[in-house]
Amino acid sequence: MIGTKVIFYFRLPKQISIIFINMKEKKAWQKYIEKLNADKELSDTYRKLRHAFKREGWTEEDLVRPPYYPKDIMSNFQKFSGLRDKLYHELKTYFDIIDHNEFSDYISIRLKQIDLETPLENGNIKRNNQRDENY
Repeated sequence: MIGTKVIFYFRLPKQISIIFINMKEKKAWQKYIEKLNADKELSDTYRKLRHAFKREGWTEEDLVRPPYYPKDIMSNFQKFSGLRDKLYHELKTYFDIIDHNEFSDYISIRLKQIDLETPLENGNIKRNNQRDENY
């Protein structure tokens, strides 16, 4: 590994060696997102969506085919889609070669942390599609 040889040759501290090796593994557009926190608004909107899903008592299965569509969920979903597309096009202008599938996979991995923070119901309870059950 070339990075290890350079670190050994110059006798750099261990902290710098870890940063040097880890930064080599990431692509430039990934570093851009992480260092500038370019996905902050996207993450905040996704967090609002997860809280709304939890408030409604939805499961992960309900996200595939929602039983109903509250206004706040729809507006945040549209905002999320717009922000995701905006971030992708922003990256596309700065970094010529970026695959949309790779971008989507990377964003999904970053948003998994929010999924862990806001877990939904386990899905063992069968829902009826009536919205007035809690009113």
